Amino acid sequence: MKLGRVVGTVVSTINVPAFDGRTLLLCDLLGPSGRPAGGYLIAVDTVGAGAGETVLILDEGNSARQVLAAPGAPIRTLVVGIVDAIVDGPAAAAIGEGPAVPASAVTTPRDARPTIRAARAPARPRRPR
Repeated sequence: MKLGRVVGTVVSTINVPAFDGRTLLLCDLLGPSGRPAGGYLIAVDTVGAGAGETVLILDEGNSARQVLAAPGAPIRTLVVGIVDAIVDGPAAAAIGEGPAVPASAVTTPRDARPTIRAARAPARPRRPR
């Protein structure tokens, strides 16, 4: 899994049927401390994430297709969780990133939720399209 920040959506009017009705999110990649790591991914949204939110990204094709129950779909990358906070720990220090970014700088404030809401947790209602 990877950390990312949603920076926008991707609109594709001509695509394979597996993408019909699915939101594609443009996500900048983040390091373990929440700082930009360079690079980006386009991911299928499964949790209703929005611009500016820090998210968990599953970037493994077979696992992504299993989550969507679409074994033949040309889908590799999914947003599977919304991150509330990134807690400073040894992983960030080990790679020289220093202390973690405060949660307020990483995510937008939300009502009380668990630290990380993954795809299996009840998702908030989807935004209208």
